[in-house]
Amino acid sequence: MPETSLSIKAIELTRAVFESVHGNLGLLKFNIEELTPTNGVNGEESKKWRIICSFYETLGSSAPSRYQVDVNLNDNTVTLKKLGGDPATPEAKYVVRSSNEDKPL
Repeated sequence: MPETSLSIKAIELTRAVFESVHGNLGLLKFNIEELTPTNGVNGEESKKWRIICSFYETLGSSAPSRYQVDVNLNDNTVTLKKLGGDPATPEAKYVVRSSNEDKPL
């Protein structure tokens, strides 16, 4: 089985965290706006990623919510910060754990 690229793993972890918080219906039109490696020699070797994403949190949402997400694949941590919201809203940090080592989620 081919190795999944690290960027795809970072996106999968991000989506899994949002699904656990909002449910899969809360991820309508999930969109990756930016995907940037934050360490490593090039994007393929990076274990840390910054993702800017947007999605409609509920069926009644009139506009998508935007988030900055920092993913560390070394320890499966995902740190979320809502963009354009209340600046006093703290970042939320999650650790994704899995019992299946072949598939992170």
